[in-house]
Amino acid sequence: MEGIKDIEKAAREQGWRVEPTRKGLQFIPPETEKQIVQWHGTPSDVRAIRNFLAALKRQGFIWPWPRR
Repeated sequence: MEGIKDIEKAAREQGWRVEPTRKGLQFIPPETEKQIVQWHGTPSDVRAIRNFLAALKRQGFIWPWPRR
């Protein structure tokens, strides 16, 4: 199962900005017309990770990202 660190790394490689917030992370897409996606779950919450990935994909995130 993917973790938030894997998702964060793939997002950065795809041109997304990832900024810390007080309670999580903010994923800012490279295209300005897309919406910002917030992460505020715990790393062990599988449902939160899946919901977060779905929100990212709706904004153009590609997953699974090919590993190098």
